[in-house]
Amino acid sequence: MKAIIVDDEPIERKALRKIIESRFPDLEIAAEAANGKMAVDLAEKHKPQLMTVDIKMPGMNGIEAIQKIRKKLPHTQFIMVTAYESFNYAKEAMKLGVREYLLKPSTQDETSAAIHRVFQSIVKEQERESLFSESTAVVLENILLKILQHELQDEPINTLQRLYPRMVNAYITVMEGEGDLSAEPIKELLNELSPSPFIAVAHGSQMVVLFISEKQDPSDDALLLAKKLLSSSFEKWRIGIGTPYTQMNKIRRSYEEALYTVMQLKMQGSTRYALFSDNGPTREIPFDNLIAAIFNNQPFEASAMLGMLMNQGRTADLYIELKERLIHEDVESANLQFPQTRQAWDELIHGLCQMIQDAQRAKDPVSLAKKYIGEHSHEPLSLEQVAEMVGLSPTYFTKLFKEETNVTFIEFLTEVRLNKAVTLLNKNKYSLKEICFMVGYKDPNYFSRVFKKQFLLSPKQYVREKALNQHRRGWSAP
Repeated sequence: MKAIIVDDEPIERKALRKIIESRFPDLEIAAEAANGKMAVDLAEKHKPQLMTVDIKMPGMNGIEAIQKIRKKLPHTQFIMVTAYESFNYAKEAMKLGVREYLLKPSTQDETSAAIHRVFQSIVKEQERESLFSESTAVVLENILLKILQHELQDEPINTLQRLYPRMVNAYITVMEGEGDLSAEPIKELLNELSPSPFIAVAHGSQMVVLFISEKQDPSDDALLLAKKLLSSSFEKWRIGIGTPYTQMNKIRRSYEEALYTVMQLKMQGSTRYALFSDNGPTREIPFDNLIAAIFNNQPFEASAMLGMLMNQGRTADLYIELKERLIHEDVESANLQFPQTRQAWDELIHGLCQMIQDAQRAKDPVSLAKKYIGEHSHEPLSLEQVAEMVGLSPTYFTKLFKEETNVTFIEFLTEVRLNKAVTLLNKNKYSLKEICFMVGYKDPNYFSRVFKKQFLLSPKQYVREKALNQHRRGWSAP
C-alpha cells in the first residue's frame, strides 16, 4: 500500500515518515510533497491509497489539492494535518470525505491511531472490492458459457447490460493454437492490451473471448488487438473475430462466425487472424466438411459450420447426408431423429462424436488385442495367434502394440496373468498349484519365478506376508 506525505515543513515530513516506517511496515512512502501542486502531480504519478496533507501551504492549499486529486483518484483516503484549529477547515475536509483530522502538534500515539484507522478502512475496502471483482468474474464467465451452450436467457442479458451500461454492441473472438491452453497468461495479456472490457473462458482447445464495445464499429480495435496478441506471445495461434451484435440474444452467432473464421484460417495456412467478413460468410459449406468434423471428433468446429448451415436453411439436407454416412460407416443410427432446435442439433453432434469415437476405438487392433488377451490369458496364447485375430502380420502387430502400449506382447500378457493371480491369492480359496493353472501357466516353479520377479515375493511369501499383516491388524484393533 502506498502513501504520500504532504507538508511544507521538512521537519514535520521527517517526523511523520519516521512514525510510518517504524509502526506501519506494510505502508510504503512513495513520495513527499512540499506544496499542493507537487502533491497533485505526485498523486497522479504514484496513485497512493493514503495521503497525509497539511492544510496551510504556499500556493495551492491542502483543501484545493484534495479537490483536484479526488477527481482522478476517488478511492484515495486522506488525513488532514494542520496547526490551525478551525471548524471551517474541518467542515470542508469532511465534505471531501477526509477520514481523519489531526492538529499539530500531535503525539506519536495520536498520529499512529489515526493512520491505523484509515489503514484498516482501506484494507477492508480492498477486500470488498476484491470479493466483488471475483464474484463478478464468476457471473460473467457463466454468462459466456450460457451463450456457448444456447442457454442465454433474459436475466443474464440484463445483468450484462447493468454491469456495462455504455455497451453499444458485443462480439466474440476465438483463439486457437498449438500446445497446452493456459488461460491465465492470455487473460493477463488481454487486461494489458484490450481497449474494451472482456469475458474470457477456456472452451475445449480454444480460448473464447466476449468483448463489450462502446463503439458502433469495433473492427479496427479487434484487428489491432489480434495483431498485438500474436506479436506478443501467441505467434502460433490463429484468431477469428465474429461480427458485433447489438442484440445479446444473437451473440451466439458471433461465436459461430469466429469459430468458422478460425477453421478457414487453418485451411488457408498463411493468415493468422481475420474478421468473419474477410472469409466469405455467404459461401456455402460442403456437408462433407461438417460430417468429417463429427467423425474426427471436432464438435466445436462442427457446431460452427452447423450455425452457418442453419442460417442458410440447409439442415434438412444435412440430416439426410449425415444419416447416410452413419449407415455406410456402420454406426448405430436407427434411433436418430431430426433435431427441431439448435440446442438439439448441438446435443446430437456431441453425442455422435462420442459414439463414433467409441466405435472407432472398438475397431482399433491394439484395443481389440488387449481385450482378447484379457479374456483368454488363461489359455495358451501366442503373438502370432493374436496378430491373426486382429488381421495384422506378426511383425507389424509387434511394432504397433509396442508403440501404443509401451510394453511388448509378452510383458502385457504376463502383467495380465499376474494381476489375476494376485486377485485369486487374495481370495484364499485355491492352492498355489491351482492358481498357476488358472492364470495360464503349466509349470508352478516357473510361475513362482515370474511372480517373484514382478512383486519381489514368491507366491508363498506373498500369502504369508498377507496373513501376518492381517494378524498384526487384529492385535492392534481395540
